[in-house]
Amino acid sequence: METQMGTVEDNEGNTYQTVTIGAQTWLAENLRATKFQDGSAVNTGFIPKDDDANLLTFGRLYDWHDVIDERNICPKGWRVATDNDWKLLERAIGISELEVNKEGWRGKNDIAITLKAAQPDTIFKKFNQADVNKFHFFATPAGVKLGNWYITQDMYTEFWTGSSATEKDAYARTLAYSWWNSHKGQIRRAKLQKSNMFSVRCVKI
Repeated sequence: METQMGTVEDNEGNTYQTVTIGAQTWLAENLRATKFQDGSAVNTGFIPKDDDANLLTFGRLYDWHDVIDERNICPKGWRVATDNDWKLLERAIGISELEVNKEGWRGKNDIAITLKAAQPDTIFKKFNQADVNKFHFFATPAGVKLGNWYITQDMYTEFWTGSSATEKDAYARTLAYSWWNSHKGQIRRAKLQKSNMFSVRCVKI
């Protein structure tokens, strides 16, 4: 499957690479917005470890309430990817219909590495480097912010979806990067606390 690259600019002047995968066009970078489309400020949007050097690589981390705010945190003509948007992406890259609706770690044949900007070999496993970032999605291990704490940078990335699961939890997607983690080739679908701060990807409307 061929992918097509492009760019989009938000109302703050941030320019993002975009990629078309299957029938969808996605940001190929994590969101960096500090304002909604109407110019009002988001409440979260923290740079990992409060280090400006991390901004372009990892983007910003947002809680779920900013993610689903009706003022829209994405560039004009875009929206935060929903749980169903992620399922469409996962089907397009090769996750089976039997697995796509399940929770937990899903996907065979190291499918997750096709979305990662990098996936080094480890002492336990070698990866087909030709498949790394095959779809030009450029996922990076930004880690998360829980309260005042930044954790798991270079080990995990968590992407919010715009889909609520329960009063306190929403659906998210996880990619693992640590050398010791056996799920590096899979994508996790999980319900996680809305107060957590994760990365965000937008899809074109």
